[in-house]
Amino acid sequence: MSKYRRYGLLFLLAIVIPSLGWRYMSPNTAQALGVPLSWVGLSDAAVAADSTSLDFGDSVKTLSLDGEVVEALPIPAGADGSFGISESGVTVPNTVASPAMYTQNQVMRWAYDRSPEAALIEAEVGAVLRGIDPKDPDACCSARLIRNVLREVALARRYDDATHAVVAYHKLIAATQAVGIAEQAIQTADQLISMADQAERLELPDGDPIHLRQTRLDLVTIKTEQSFNTLKLRQELSRLTGREEAEVAHAIMMDALPVDAPAIVAGEAVAVALVQRRDLRAVQVLCRELRSCNVDAARLLMGIVSPGVGLSLATASKGLFQCLKEDRSDDDLHARRRQCSQLCQALEVVIRNETLQAVLDVRSAAARLKLVDQQIDLARQRLEEARGRIEIDEETPGTDLALELEIFEYQAKRIALQKDLALALDDLDHARSMPIGQ
Repeated sequence: MSKYRRYGLLFLLAIVIPSLGWRYMSPNTAQALGVPLSWVGLSDAAVAADSTSLDFGDSVKTLSLDGEVVEALPIPAGADGSFGISESGVTVPNTVASPAMYTQNQVMRWAYDRSPEAALIEAEVGAVLRGIDPKDPDACCSARLIRNVLREVALARRYDDATHAVVAYHKLIAATQAVGIAEQAIQTADQLISMADQAERLELPDGDPIHLRQTRLDLVTIKTEQSFNTLKLRQELSRLTGREEAEVAHAIMMDALPVDAPAIVAGEAVAVALVQRRDLRAVQVLCRELRSCNVDAARLLMGIVSPGVGLSLATASKGLFQCLKEDRSDDDLHARRRQCSQLCQALEVVIRNETLQAVLDVRSAAARLKLVDQQIDLARQRLEEARGRIEIDEETPGTDLALELEIFEYQAKRIALQKDLALALDDLDHARSMPIGQ
């Protein structure tokens, strides 16, 4: 190549290359070529605001599964971890508060610590102690009995509230999962409806569009019901735990529903319950510390630990003793001790029955859960076989979708049984008064 031709080529490159560089560094071209916008010094937001940017379809309105056009909400600034510029000109990360994450033990502990009824009982104990004359031995005797009994009663109320909270927690998890299953089933029903409409237009005897639409409406009803259940349960969880409603509304429940029951020995469960139940401890303390100096306080406490036992029987025994003899102190004390012993025995029978019933509920839910798992496995095998026959034109298209709907139905039953198992385990833990966190 001659010297003049080389100079001419260099001159041409000097003119063309910069123009090509500016051309390919423009946002539109960078998007078309798949070049990251950060290479050309622009962000995605800047290009989105540019009226000349490429149109990738509707981004403002989307069509939901229910056929309603809903407006998409804008993404908050910084939700994607981007950076913003402060007033001082310093680039700082835009942080967005992530949703809270709740565990079963946290929910129980919050409800246990909050327990409004237990707080009222403890406040009553404090009021009684402040009103006692320390120089009066009978008053001090009664105050000690009231303090020791009501302390156990307050702990029993705290565990009741903790159980209510964990029950709401498990129901919320089940309702949330049911909504997800319903959404997937609705999508499958939409596909079946579309195929049935097409077959009807082609006058093919495949599918019943009216029946399928009714099935879809049933699924939408289930989804709507479970969606409102989640709202109600979050409200209940906020009340029981004392957490802010705004926080609970977006909180994520971390624990999963149980899939199997642990090994439980009924006799051991009853033995643990008889040792750890706080309501039984309250009666045992009452019987153990009942003295002639605190008989009047014992009457009132019996009405607390077992409503209907205290005041009415106390009045009846008082009239009876007055009719029989003038000095009734010893007889009244012995009668109260016998009554307290009978109350303790009756409560032990109740606790034993509650524990055994909870054990049977756990075993029943676990057995039914295994059966529905077997049904799901068989349905999935039928689905695989149907898909294979559809590929070789031995089965009508859409049969696999109908089997998918059947599997969704079994999965909904499985979630309900998992919820039953979780609630049965909650009842068992309550019957045994198991320590929170174990």
